[in-house]
Amino acid sequence: MNDVLVAEKMNLAGKRTALITGGSSGIGLEFARLFARDGYRLLLVANPLKELEDAKNNLLDTYPESEVLIKAQDLAQHGAAESLYDFTKENDIQIDVLVNCAGFGTYGFVDTIDVDRELSMLQLHVGTLYHINRLYVRDMMDRDCGQIINMSSISAFQPNPYFATYGASKSFVLNFSRALNFELCEKGSKVRVMAVCPTAVKGTGFQDAAGMGKTKTFDSWMCVTPDVVARDAYRAMERGKDLVVPGRFLGIGRSLVCRLPTNWLMRISRYQLRE
Repeated sequence: MNDVLVAEKMNLAGKRTALITGGSSGIGLEFARLFARDGYRLLLVANPLKELEDAKNNLLDTYPESEVLIKAQDLAQHGAAESLYDFTKENDIQIDVLVNCAGFGTYGFVDTIDVDRELSMLQLHVGTLYHINRLYVRDMMDRDCGQIINMSSISAFQPNPYFATYGASKSFVLNFSRALNFELCEKGSKVRVMAVCPTAVKGTGFQDAAGMGKTKTFDSWMCVTPDVVARDAYRAMERGKDLVVPGRFLGIGRSLVCRLPTNWLMRISRYQLRE
């Protein structure tokens, strides 16, 4: 699908800009609300176009003075990161905060899941995210200012039977983000990178799209909602954190559980993921 830009010509002076992938729904849209509330200009990137248009109208209803730019693009395609970066350069849009929320899941035994869907997920979670970080972090370093938020998952902390590929891809996001943040600190840069690791998130299309409608995962007391994830991550970003587990006391719980042997952690994960 060709990239589609739908926006009026904008005055780019004087405002900080937040680029949010997956910004048309779920956690990404909740992030957009927070940034719009605080006066940021928004560039929302997602697919399809209709969802982006609806998200833009929704935001403008609440924050009529906001500037919202939307770009419809399939970020699971090879070259998507470079295409997006070139678009912002060609239009002189400086990205001050980069939020990578675009993603989806797959569930089941590896040999029964559609291979093309899993490869697309890996491209989105690993290849595109890596490339977007690499492209924008250099510009931020040159200005010695900027923040990157990468959406990982609680599943990043241990192997996850029947959720194996998704969990492994989120482990990359977690470890890449924290390592990159360490490197930036060591270089004396003020740019910061943070990984967000929520538990199962209710109220999005993730569960049905991943084929997890019959699992226990989304009935747990540990589930969170998109607004809680965005709110806690936003606060952690303002404090300069490199990792946040959204939800009341869930970060402490994660620290305790992760002390268990890996085999136990896999059994716990399998229990939560059982149909």
